[in-house]
Amino acid sequence: MKSFLKTAASVAALALLPVAANAQAAAAPAAAAVNTGVAVVDLEGAVANSAAYRSAMTQIETTYKAQFTALQTRQTALQGELGPLRTEIENLQKNPATPKATLDAKIGAFQQKGQAAQAELQRLAAPIARPQAYVKEQIGAKVEQALKAAMTAKKVGVVIGPEAVVAVQGGSDLTPDVVTQLNALVPSVSITPPANWQPGQAEQAGAPAGR
Repeated sequence: MKSFLKTAASVAALALLPVAANAQAAAAPAAAAVNTGVAVVDLEGAVANSAAYRSAMTQIETTYKAQFTALQTRQTALQGELGPLRTEIENLQKNPATPKATLDAKIGAFQQKGQAAQAELQRLAAPIARPQAYVKEQIGAKVEQALKAAMTAKKVGVVIGPEAVVAVQGGSDLTPDVVTQLNALVPSVSITPPANWQPGQAEQAGAPAGR
């Protein structure tokens, strides 16, 4: 069941890492003179490990149990339909006597069926993805504040994302500190979006005119 939480969440995932740069730019000059350390932070991981997020995901899993079951059942069925087609194509590719037109037709049919299956699974996941996106947006609204507080507490002046790291020594990961700050700032969140809410709505509302 948890694999589908991950699948559904990926449909509407938030891009949180750029917040790190914003937090650095907003740091006061006096703090910059003191906070000279460098640390690694995984903001998306911090959100996923916050108490509010974990509790909300458990609630969603319970509330939308029927939808998760339907998604899992249909995914299993589609895998059963696509598996033999993939095997057939692999066998045709191994046979030097297979006409190119035949192979191309089989591959085209397989790709078309695969795209249709993906679209169907996305539709089934939509009722789950919407509350998940709402949960992430509520917590994400406090990420910058949590990051600033963690940086100040640890006297860190620069943070980098995990994708930019070559090697890390113990104590250089600021992610647990951001989780602690998030737990204090956002103890809990709602899993029920307002009727007219859409993912990214808060960011659009706060964007300067003309953007």
